[in-house]
Amino acid sequence: MTLISLLIVMALERVTSKAPEWHVHALVGKYIQFLQKRNWFSDTASVVSILLIIFAPALLVFIIDLLLDNGLVTFILQLAVLWICLGCPITRKNYKLYLQAAVRKDFEACSLHSLSFGNEGGDLDKVGQQLVFINYRQYAAVIVAFIGLGVPGVILYSIAKELQLFAHKMGACGNNPDEVNDEVMGDFQKQDAELAIDKIMHVIDWIPVRLTGLGFFIVGHFSRGLAIWLPLLLDTKSNARDVLINVAIASEEVEADQKNCIDEPCILVRLVKRNILFMLVGVAVLTMVGVVA
Repeated sequence: MTLISLLIVMALERVTSKAPEWHVHALVGKYIQFLQKRNWFSDTASVVSILLIIFAPALLVFIIDLLLDNGLVTFILQLAVLWICLGCPITRKNYKLYLQAAVRKDFEACSLHSLSFGNEGGDLDKVGQQLVFINYRQYAAVIVAFIGLGVPGVILYSIAKELQLFAHKMGACGNNPDEVNDEVMGDFQKQDAELAIDKIMHVIDWIPVRLTGLGFFIVGHFSRGLAIWLPLLLDTKSNARDVLINVAIASEEVEADQKNCIDEPCILVRLVKRNILFMLVGVAVLTMVGVVA
């Protein structure tokens, strides 16, 4: 059922358009706003408080599913949660606009479009790396969480990474909520809460990012990728983004004449697409041997 759920949702995500209000980003934003109105969450939130905020919805869904104990309900729940949490339609749309601008050689537009999918500073040399990280956060890590912990794992991971995103957006705006055009930001300031969620995400990302890196060098350049991946396997200090990007760059050979705003991002995007297919094949194998239900 795990493999079938993933295939159905990923197929639907490709051929249909998901309304922004039904994406995990919008729903977590409403959740944060709900907590702030009741003073259950603030900029001084501790690690324990953040953990409760992250785990509470996942635990609630787990208990409900356990009490209902119905295969059909579980299957529908899997489809619904994966539909909400898997994928990044807005980024895909902006990436297409980026490529169109690149073909026109409108590099200023390229830079602006790259900002819309989180490319800090609009540096065109970093576009491919940002796309690798987005794919990891929106697809690969969600799949790993689903395989390992089921629906509760997907909810837990999705809330945590969106919470971190909100925290960093506030930090980038100088801790002034009035400068953010998103009402769900509330009074979230770059203080204890941001430090707490960064620590939590460092732990949560540790296994998924290394499994994703494993896929990169298997579907890419094995020896070069392995040489980078092995030292990072037990590295507890490097952050998830650095681990992922270093392995991805080593696993996909980019010629000197391909290091431009079109070729390099496309080459790295092809790498992450191959990796997603590899992960689905891995799920299929685990399903056949009975490791995954």
